[in-house]
Amino acid sequence: MKRSGKRGRYDVIVVGGGPAGAVVGWRLASTGAKVLVLERTRYPREKVCGDYVEPRGLRVLEAMGCLTSLEADSPLPITHSSTYVEFRRVYSGPIPFYGRHVDLPAHGYIVPRERLDHEMIQAAERAGVIVREQTLVNNVLATAAGVEVRAQHDGREIVERAHLVVGADGVNSVVAKSAGLLVTDPRHTAVSQRAYAAGIDGDVGEAAFFFEQRLFPGYGWMFPMRGQVVNIGVGILSETRNRRDVSVPHLFDAFFEDVKRRLPRCGELRLDAAPIGGIVKTYGAAGHNHFDGGLLVGDAGSFVDPMTGEGITPAIESALLAADVVTQALNAGRFDAAFLSRYERRFREYFDPSMIFVDLCAAYMRNRHLARPWLKLLARGCEVAQRDEAFGRVGGTYFGGLETNPYGILSTIWLKMASELMALAPRSLSAIVEGGKPPLPAAVLDMGEWQLSWWRSFLQEPAWSAAWLLDLQRKWLQTIEVLMAKASDPRSAGLL
Repeated sequence: MKRSGKRGRYDVIVVGGGPAGAVVGWRLASTGAKVLVLERTRYPREKVCGDYVEPRGLRVLEAMGCLTSLEADSPLPITHSSTYVEFRRVYSGPIPFYGRHVDLPAHGYIVPRERLDHEMIQAAERAGVIVREQTLVNNVLATAAGVEVRAQHDGREIVERAHLVVGADGVNSVVAKSAGLLVTDPRHTAVSQRAYAAGIDGDVGEAAFFFEQRLFPGYGWMFPMRGQVVNIGVGILSETRNRRDVSVPHLFDAFFEDVKRRLPRCGELRLDAAPIGGIVKTYGAAGHNHFDGGLLVGDAGSFVDPMTGEGITPAIESALLAADVVTQALNAGRFDAAFLSRYERRFREYFDPSMIFVDLCAAYMRNRHLARPWLKLLARGCEVAQRDEAFGRVGGTYFGGLETNPYGILSTIWLKMASELMALAPRSLSAIVEGGKPPLPAAVLDMGEWQLSWWRSFLQEPAWSAAWLLDLQRKWLQTIEVLMAKASDPRSAGLL
């Protein structure tokens, strides 16, 4: 690997020391690169997040040497999930796609970011990364000799130089802004508020998801931890918040009170501290994420699941992809955008087979006029998954699945819909004979509600609805391109 002979110069400067920054630093230092991580805060520090580390993320934590230390606290394994629609439980059982990959854990963990990020940055330090905390980066410049990073530290301006910079500094990335790549698209931005609460009855490894009209498009969550503590929060699309003047703190307050009032195990739930807010940018906003002298990873590059808002594992994966490209650049002595464009090719090959389809699903949810029929459809799908494990295992992977197969999801759902429609007439006849309520009229009314909601959208908001429809068409073209490529989802196999 080529190195600079100048004293104090680094091979790579990583701006931001969260999961993405820690992993890219760890990976590069493990190959012998001289890496500096500049972190704005001081560890350990709190970060707004659902804290959920799913099996693919745990695999990387094990490789970093973090998992043993994290498991010393006996975290609660998350093996089950429950789904509520308007606070009616429509699914409760094992997470159907966990435990089916021999090289992945059969569970996830809820690990507060205060703990997780500290463990991960310590692993990076053990690999040889130099970490400078309480350093606020305010500008990044590309120079003929590499990159120059200007920051504030201990009340004075400092300048650090390197061959390359990696932006891992979150949604308001200074690195992205300096490179002209900062994305502010509310269609692909979610806003959230979360808190830790104590007093839930019992330690049960079941993640709970809550869908209702006031949170649409978005959801509430309650993720359990050891010691009768939960991470509880709500998230909603930024576009909807802006257009409907939605108060996310008010959404959180109402949701928290409903959880306490309506769930038997949560009557004594109490907040440990005031809820705090956060923002994520999802994969639909991901640009090319490379520029002369650097790359973007994690939230800075919009590596977040468009449906769930989960960002820890995608951030880790983007960091591993970036580290490989940076290693190639250091070996070749090439730091220009043309060489670094191989990063975009790599992350598109890796994420597109799953994320493009998931982004299409999220785009459909943007239309709030369709909230009622969507929620009815979700409830029906969950009820089917409750009694049909195969349906849940494949059809449900658009929301947090470990291996997303658009062909499998679409065919599974369409076949189930066809069989349900074909069974409507005989079921209705049987119900009439037995003196019960036939399902056919309700199904006809549901289809009518879809039509009415669709027309209401175009009559009340014609310009927005037309733009939304054009966006759907564009995303369908992207999805068809992925389907025609017949590429399998590589994320379950991973990058290690």
